[in-house]
Amino acid sequence: MSQAPVVKALRRADAQRNYDLILVAARAAIAERGAHIVLEDVARDAGVGIGTLYRHFPTRQDLLEEAFLEETLLLRDRAEALVDSPEAWEALVAWLRLQMEFASRGRSLGASVMAAKHVEGSDLQVAYSAMRDAGDILLHRAQASGDVKDDVDMIDVLRLVYGIVMACEQAPEPDRITRMFELVIAGIRA
Repeated sequence: MSQAPVVKALRRADAQRNYDLILVAARAAIAERGAHIVLEDVARDAGVGIGTLYRHFPTRQDLLEEAFLEETLLLRDRAEALVDSPEAWEALVAWLRLQMEFASRGRSLGASVMAAKHVEGSDLQVAYSAMRDAGDILLHRAQASGDVKDDVDMIDVLRLVYGIVMACEQAPEPDRITRMFELVIAGIRA
């Protein structure tokens, strides 16, 4: 499977623990408030000082991009794990649901990091491409099994899924989001 060549600096055990705690707190804050997180709150929730947060993430953008990067790598890993699923259609739909959940948790995070996602060779661009490529394998398996229309493209499907979340962001209605997702799924089905 594809591996994103994201190189992480080696950290002391305590520094790595703090880094991980900051990311967990940042993801929780992003899920609650979107990209408009307060860094002091993130540091407090992580149990670290603001100086520790800034040592790891000099800017808010750095923290947002790293949170997005980690989620993107998890989505890639999940797609790779689903490749061996005996039911190609169910594997694709399960992965698209994970995309929907990620987009919902991100609450506008994607817009905040969109520029970095398109910078050729950036960690985000490499990870996003690897994630999309892993999803493409799921899509091609479902097309080969006759479950998905041949002219369906992964980029279009991902944009539709993220578009649903964006359209419902200001007035989230879980039933409506589910119905819209089911419409997209029905639309790609052969």
